[in-house]
Amino acid sequence: IGRAGAMAAAAMVVTAAGGGDFSDLREIKKQLLNVAERSRERGLQHSGKWAAELAFALEPLPLNELPPPPELTEEDARDLDAYTLAKSYFDLKEYDRAAYFLQGCKSQKAYFLYMYSRYLSGEKKKDDETVDSLGPLEKGQVKNEALRELRVELSKKHKAQELDGFGLYLYGVVLRKLDLVKEAIDVFVEAAHVLPLHWGAWLELCNLITDKEMLKFLSLPDTWMKEFFLAHIYTELQLIEEALQKYQSLIDAGFSKSTYIISQIAVAYHNIRDIDKALSIFNELRKQDPYRIENMDTFSNLLYVRSMKPELSYLAHNLCEIDKYRVETCCVIGNYYSLRSQHEKAALYFQRALKLNPRYLGAWTLMGHEYMEMKNTSAAIQAYRHAIEVNKRDYRAWYGLGQTYEILKMPFYCLYYYRRAHQLRPNDSRMLVALGECYEKLNQLVEAKKCYWRAYAVGDVEKMALVKLAKLHEQLNESEQAAQCYIKYIQDIYSCGEVVEHLEVSTAFRYLAQYYFKCKLWDEASACAQKCCAFNETREEGKALLRQILQLRNQGETSSTDVAAPFFLPASLSANNTPTRRVSPLNLSSVTP
Repeated sequence: IGRAGAMAAAAMVVTAAGGGDFSDLREIKKQLLNVAERSRERGLQHSGKWAAELAFALEPLPLNELPPPPELTEEDARDLDAYTLAKSYFDLKEYDRAAYFLQGCKSQKAYFLYMYSRYLSGEKKKDDETVDSLGPLEKGQVKNEALRELRVELSKKHKAQELDGFGLYLYGVVLRKLDLVKEAIDVFVEAAHVLPLHWGAWLELCNLITDKEMLKFLSLPDTWMKEFFLAHIYTELQLIEEALQKYQSLIDAGFSKSTYIISQIAVAYHNIRDIDKALSIFNELRKQDPYRIENMDTFSNLLYVRSMKPELSYLAHNLCEIDKYRVETCCVIGNYYSLRSQHEKAALYFQRALKLNPRYLGAWTLMGHEYMEMKNTSAAIQAYRHAIEVNKRDYRAWYGLGQTYEILKMPFYCLYYYRRAHQLRPNDSRMLVALGECYEKLNQLVEAKKCYWRAYAVGDVEKMALVKLAKLHEQLNESEQAAQCYIKYIQDIYSCGEVVEHLEVSTAFRYLAQYYFKCKLWDEASACAQKCCAFNETREEGKALLRQILQLRNQGETSSTDVAAPFFLPASLSANNTPTRRVSPLNLSSVTP
């Protein structure tokens, strides 16, 4: 059979069922087993593992339904000896040796292994050189020398239409490594059309798509694999609701046992900071797959945020026993030391992770955080910049850069980086509050007000937006709006059932007491003044104000009724439970963005 014929035959063997059609799970399982085997033959371990894990989640097939081994062509038979020898060298990571024995092979499988061996040989030399000669913060300078030659050879084959799905995938990887992003996207889309079941091509495509608009313009094959791709890219683009819907529909379709899907759902909940849900899913996942290391760094981030020291310590020890030279293990240990405030040790482990894999995004960002803790801003900036080089969608790195420039008192730089973080996470109140503070420093108070109000509107995580907004109104002598913000803030804090930041609560009560006092509303003023007495910072002022109110009342001053005040404290909060009058809330539309 000619080369084109071989390609057609290969494409026929592994063509995924039509768009989102999961009616025949047995057929899907056959396809997954087939592509897992073909990926392994080509040394694509991660794609093979992904397909095998997914196949494992489906019911086992009876003997008579197991997929037959891929048929051999004339060219395969001619290259079989060289391929078998080279594959054994390849598996032992002797890439140059494997490539030497594959020279001149014509079959698709052997040709792919030949090119892939050369590519990996270049990558290995690059990584070795990087580890030997440079500190972990100077990665970008060392290049894979083999890339240009590979590109020339693969582009000739591509023009002659002699590349199968795997060959196209490798061509795309080479283009991406040479920063030819547009060409790489086109090639990966083509690879997904020719061989829809190869997860590696979809995953590469995920890493190159930066927003939802780009996704709209891609002409993707109409296959069930597209559903997995869309769920993954939605998670990456922070479109978490859409991602969770996709994963739920995949579970309903019959993949409920898939550890891959369970871990992705946990990551999605981590991304929207639903920490309890994410933790319970990760704990469930560890019961099902106790020796799993992937995504455990994300699990450790959650334990870190919750300050769960014993659990994080157990996880770190456990992963160390399984494999201490894995990137994820190093990150978990780094998080453990960070939680214990041993920042130098933590940074050391993140550096170790980056020696193992310089393109590992999480480690760059976490290392940036550690350098920030150690007040080493220049190293932090470098680390965050590397994180962005690896993935421009990492909002934590953009946010981290904003924070470093804030420390360096460079508000214009801050503004740029916080804006980028906000674009990636439009509904994250922390980004909005940071933006508001930036605008405040630049004296753009109208913009600052918009940011704080929006932060409150999207659900303020740290409950600081209203206080900052109130203080802005104070600055601008807009006392009614300031009072309103403080009241909303107090209601928010007390509705949570816990008084978090005593300092700001006391500030709010102090301002309201003085505001009501100016308005001659003695009952409300004394209620707030009594609340002030509960806090150390405002106790004296509260007592002084109560004395003044008493004095004025004794002199016969009556409460004013003609001053329009904002709505008052809820009855449960006013000290003497004075019935409170409700006046309609002030119109805050002037500060709504």
